Amino acid sequence: MTKLVRKLRRAYSKLVVRTLWVHWFNPFYTLYFNLVFFPLRQALRQPVFVYGWPKLFGQFGTMECRGACRPGMVRLNVTIPGGPQYAAGNTQLNIYGKVIFRGACEIGSANKINVGEGGVLDMGNDTKITTFCNITAYSEIRVGAQSRIVHRCQVFDTNFHFVADFCRSIVPKQARPITIGDYCWICNSSTITGGAVIPDKTIVASNSLVGKDMSAIPPESIIGGVPAKLITTGRRRVESRRFITMLHDYFAENTDAKCYVMPADVDHSVCDVD
Repeated sequence: MTKLVRKLRRAYSKLVVRTLWVHWFNPFYTLYFNLVFFPLRQALRQPVFVYGWPKLFGQFGTMECRGACRPGMVRLNVTIPGGPQYAAGNTQLNIYGKVIFRGACEIGSANKINVGEGGVLDMGNDTKITTFCNITAYSEIRVGAQSRIVHRCQVFDTNFHFVADFCRSIVPKQARPITIGDYCWICNSSTITGGAVIPDKTIVASNSLVGKDMSAIPPESIIGGVPAKLITTGRRRVESRRFITMLHDYFAENTDAKCYVMPADVDHSVCDVD
C-alpha cells in the first residue's frame, strides 16, 4: 500500500503540479512564427511548436528545414522538466540571418539567440539548447547532431567590436565561424568563441573557454580550463535511454557499488541515442 501511495504522489507531482508552472503550447504564436520565418511549403507543416511567449525582437531573417520537415520537430521556449532553473523566463530571439534545422531540436527557456544579417545558425538533428544560454552567430555556428549546449553557456562567433592591432597594423574581422561536432556536450557556464572547432564526441568541462581549433584531439575526449586543454580521452556522455535505465537499475540493486563494469568487448555505440 505504501508503494502504491508513493507512486500516486509521484505521478500527481509530475503530471499535475509541475504542469501548472511550465510554458504551455501556444497555437497562435506557433502559426504566426512558422509563417513569418519559413518558406510557405514548410511553414504549412508547422515544423516549430512555440511554448509560452518568447520575445521576438527581430524577424527580418529566415528559417528552413534541411531534410525532414514535420510538425513540432523543433520545440521553442519549452520548459525542460528537472533542468536547472527550469521555470525561467522566455527565450529572446533576434533573427536577421538564417537558421537551419536538420531535424529535431529543443530550445529551452530564458535563452538569448541572435543571428546577425548574413549570419547562419545551423542546428543538427536532435540538438538541445537548455536554459540561460547566449548564442550569437554573425558569421556561422554549426552544431552537430545529438549535441547539447547546457545552462548558462555562451557561444559567440563574434566579440561584437572591432579591435585594432597596432603591432601588425591590422583590424581583424569581428566574427569567425564556430564548429561543434556530433555528440558533443558543452557543460554549464562554458564559453565558446570565434574560431573554435570542437570534434565529435567531445565533452567541454564546466566553466571552460574554447576559442581555437581543437580538431587535433581524438574523439571521446574531455577538454577544460581557461583556455581549454585536453584533460583525458576515452570518455563520452551516455545518451542511450536503454543503457541509462539499466545503469539506474544496477545501482539501485547494488547500493554499495561505486561503478558498473562494462564488458571488455562492449562497443562504444552503447552510448548512442536509441
